[in-house]
Amino acid sequence: MIPRRRADRVTPELVEALRARDIGCVLSFLDPGHVCRDRWGAVTDWQNASVEHVKSELRMGRRAPSDLEHTVLLCAGSNVGVPSKRERGLIRDYLAARRVA
Repeated sequence: MIPRRRADRVTPELVEALRARDIGCVLSFLDPGHVCRDRWGAVTDWQNASVEHVKSELRMGRRAPSDLEHTVLLCAGSNVGVPSKRERGLIRDYLAARRVA
């Protein structure tokens, strides 16, 4: 396993910026049928979210960078359970719209 570079860690400043931008789990407003859950599957508050890295392109074995262009907040259920291909598409569209603005 290749160790991650220290410069690419999720910093408290990044988490603060994500909370200001995303408010909580982005799927709560991107996907009308989404129900935020904790890591055990119980319904939870949408504000209880964790950082998810989203790749712009397929890069096997490499995590997306830890920056505002490649990270979002997701509820633990979506982050641990891994977003579906459709949900990933919604998230990529959301991030692309933020880059343009």
